[in-house]
Amino acid sequence: MSTQPTGAVMVVGGGVAGIQAAMDLADSGYYVYIVEKTPAIGGVMGALDKTFPTIDCSMCILSPYLVAAGRHPNIELVTYARLQSVSGEPGRFKAVVHKRARSIHEDRCTGCRACVDACPVTHTAGPKKTAAVSGKGLTPCKSI
Repeated sequence: MSTQPTGAVMVVGGGVAGIQAAMDLADSGYYVYIVEKTPAIGGVMGALDKTFPTIDCSMCILSPYLVAAGRHPNIELVTYARLQSVSGEPGRFKAVVHKRARSIHEDRCTGCRACVDACPVTHTAGPKKTAAVSGKGLTPCKSI
């Protein structure tokens, strides 16, 4: 009988808890898919300034997790997606994930934000105008 983990695991939600669960599973030998509904992992913690009770910078705590999850060979990030359905039985699940279009080539993205600067389409988010490629759900540009 083999003691090696087989199969894959899906973690729904790319917040701090989801990232930690994925890291633990990936370190145990499982291949892990993190399915996140927003364009990036990190959850609410990335929007916070300080954390209680230590008053530490939230990104100072979160960024090592983001880097580790992004670089782990057993973790695949599936962002801007949602779980549509799950079927099957324990140990033999089949999941259907709906991945939303980004209108950029993810494999070419370096995070330089050139698509934001080049995007001719803007929308109003609060008091200021922003490029459509940086807005939630609005990605009509194909600048990359």
